[in-house]
Amino acid sequence: MSSKLKLSILTVAISGLLHTLSLAQTCVEPTASQFRTVTLVAPGTTGTLYESGNYGCVGMSITPDGKVFIAKMKSGEIRVYDPANANTTTLAGTIPTFASTEDGLLGVVVDPNYATNKWVYAFYSDPCGLNCTNRAMELARFTYVSTNAANAQLTNKKIILRFPREKNDDHHAAGNMSFDKNGVLVIGVGDNRDPHNSNNNGYGPIYYPTTNADAQGTSANTNDLRGKVLRIKPLAFADNTTPTPGIDSTYSIPSGNLWEKINNTTYNPGWRNDSDDISKVRKEIYVMGNRNPFHPRVDTRSGWIFWGEIGPDANSDALTTRGPSGHDEWNFAATAGFYGHPYCNGYNVPYGSLTSPSTTYGSLYDCKATGNASLTPLINKSPNNTGIKHLPPPVPAVAAYTSGNSTDDDPRFNATYSLTTIAHASESSIGGPMYRYDSALASTIKFPPYYEGKIFFFDWARRSFRILKMRPDGTLPKGDTGVVNFAPNGFTTNSYLDMQFGPDGALYMLRNTSNGYSGGDGALYRVEYTGTYDNTCYRPFDVTVLGPGATQGTTAIAYHQPIQKSISPVMANGMLMLPEGYKGVELFDMSGRQIWNFSRDNSVGSYNVRLPANLGNGIWQAKLVP
Repeated sequence: MSSKLKLSILTVAISGLLHTLSLAQTCVEPTASQFRTVTLVAPGTTGTLYESGNYGCVGMSITPDGKVFIAKMKSGEIRVYDPANANTTTLAGTIPTFASTEDGLLGVVVDPNYATNKWVYAFYSDPCGLNCTNRAMELARFTYVSTNAANAQLTNKKIILRFPREKNDDHHAAGNMSFDKNGVLVIGVGDNRDPHNSNNNGYGPIYYPTTNADAQGTSANTNDLRGKVLRIKPLAFADNTTPTPGIDSTYSIPSGNLWEKINNTTYNPGWRNDSDDISKVRKEIYVMGNRNPFHPRVDTRSGWIFWGEIGPDANSDALTTRGPSGHDEWNFAATAGFYGHPYCNGYNVPYGSLTSPSTTYGSLYDCKATGNASLTPLINKSPNNTGIKHLPPPVPAVAAYTSGNSTDDDPRFNATYSLTTIAHASESSIGGPMYRYDSALASTIKFPPYYEGKIFFFDWARRSFRILKMRPDGTLPKGDTGVVNFAPNGFTTNSYLDMQFGPDGALYMLRNTSNGYSGGDGALYRVEYTGTYDNTCYRPFDVTVLGPGATQGTTAIAYHQPIQKSISPVMANGMLMLPEGYKGVELFDMSGRQIWNFSRDNSVGSYNVRLPANLGNGIWQAKLVP
């Protein structure tokens, strides 16, 4: 077998000996003219989404009936767009918050059971000012009470989670949120460190004599919730109770978080150290080593998390001494992990280590876990660290690009589709959703099956829109086969801070400003597909089972991913999908016996797979052929 074959593992529940696999045709990429952009709430200084200054609308959440809750950062307002009331929003409530630089109201999300419980969650900086000793971040739940559009409000505030924020520092809060299909809430939290400290000069912030210049005390600290992607499950306690915020009181910890992985002695024992106290790993942490994660989105089918990482500010490489220029990243996590900040950036390019409480920098960090004695191992020795010292091997970015001149800059992110002079301007990567096509959804504006499994990505500063077409192993193909522009008809190059697919399958875009840091004239748009649908092309082949007596039923297929950073070729509803960039697939049993193979050279139709008579339920291997 070719060494280039990619390995994935399937669990197939077999109820018969004959499998039928049906092949459909390949999807065709739609043109820009097959879309239209509809203005739901117009911009302007008199509009309800306007906010003076910068950082206006920062996040939104869409209800099953099409309402859109919108968070305004500085005013603390949560406003609601109702499809029944064109071009306006109503005020649902104002969250008391401290609004300064990157502090304020940072995100809003509706509960998965919103249709019945009307719960809405907000994440924000508490009202305590910069000089307050007990500054904190809060996640709170509210109940949306609405008798009519003019009389609606958020009531019954219940604090779910609260944790400290640095006194006298208002940088890097991140803050947006999303739920997965199981009611688990994912929250992005910034490192709360000053990026402008002269001792760091825009490189990795590890200057530990100054607390707010040292992200080793937050991002690389397993005992601190800042610089993380958190993953918790809010508990459904009644509105007439007020439990104390905490684990098993207001939220529970889902399986698969980082503490569970670190506590597993088989997890890369090469870096584990018995001197580390596992109780110093906060159970809420899923991903650590973040600088400013915008905006974590959860794939509704697989549970994988996608986000943009706004990177450090250095504008040039100093690869042998200080490290790389600041790269923004596009990341995703299939399992819990450490993503490198403040020791590594981009594709695990190392920063120089700090050898004393001065500006003397030593050898580069061992960001690729080589064990090379000339490199500094990832051991957090900062006096600001209250967590374990020995850190997991960092996970590199899927894609990285920079405002400076760097040897590993990805040019596909340098320019917008209409303004090439924006190349190498400032960058602010914003994570977006993975599209999941629903053939049963009765909507005339939903996106077509071509976009199934593709990921939408935006850069707020460069005003550029991209679609990422990842391979099943989590990498991006070279050139336009991996990253392409998305320029739907009527779409304008504004600075957007959130994008989500609604219950109608259309893409909702929340405008923050018209042009980066200039103004807060927010707006809400919906990108609609107007072309025709081919409901067969998104299913390269389906798997069904012919049981005893020719009774036909659907297989139960579940995907198991043994390694980090891979996107499954398997769909949870029993569909095995052949992704772009691969021409075939081979199925093997765990003894290495080939059971079936397929190539795109085969014609459209159905194919029978005769399985050995002695096979029962078990593990199968699917190897994708590039």
